[in-house]
This record gives sequence, structure tokens and C-alpha cells, in this order.
Amino acid sequence: MQYTLTYIENWINSDSFAQKLLESSYFTKKQIKDYVTYIWNLDTEEKTTYEEIASRRHVTRQGVAENIRLAKENIDRAMATFLLAVYCNIIPLETIDFLIEILDAMRVAKEADDEVEFRRLRKQMMKIFRQK
Repeated sequence: MQYTLTYIENWINSDSFAQKLLESSYFTKKQIKDYVTYIWNLDTEEKTTYEEIASRRHVTRQGVAENIRLAKENIDRAMATFLLAVYCNIIPLETIDFLIEILDAMRVAKEADDEVEFRRLRKQMMKIFRQK
């Protein structure tokens, strides 16, 4: 299955957990749509190129490349910020435990092969996220 920009946009708009995370992230909606479209299609037989994403969005290849570069940069900066805060001991242990719990639930959800299990785990992640 090839993941189209429309599919990704529908997923973002219908997944309340993805929306909540997007609102709190450094990503713009265009960055996450371009990057997710590109990454999710890497594992398919029909890999999506920057050019294909650009033609569907009616922008240049450079525009898509810039969005993806900025998305990667946002991830790197967020990770560095988090690791520095942990290293400097300015993040409370409760927050670290909360993040470990969320990451573990995400790992299990990614490994789940059936939709029912994924939805159950997604509800668990939302519950954990709301507690914070």
C-alpha cells in the first residue's frame, strides 16, 4: 500500500493522539505530512520520492526537501534539548518515568500486528498523556 498525502492528512485529522502531539511539537503540519509520507513509503514496494510528493502538493522538489530537512532538524533539536535537560538533572524523575511509560506503550503499539490491539494501546497512551 502506498501512503498518499491525503491518507496521511486524514490520519492526522482523525487521530486525536497524533493531533495532541502535533500541537505540542515543533513540526508544522506540512513538515509532518511530507516527512511521514516519505518515511512510511520507504518500506513499500513503491517508494515515494521528493518529486512525487512535490507534484501532489504543487510545490517544488526543493520545498519538500526543505520541509523534510526542517523536520529532521526539529527531531534532532528536540532530542538534544531533552537529553541535555536529563543530563543537567532539571527534569523530574516522575517526568522521565512518564516518558518511559509512553515510549514503551508506543513500542508495543508499533509491534502489534492487529488493529484491535493497536487501538487498545493507543487508548492507553492517551490516558497516560492526559495524566501529565
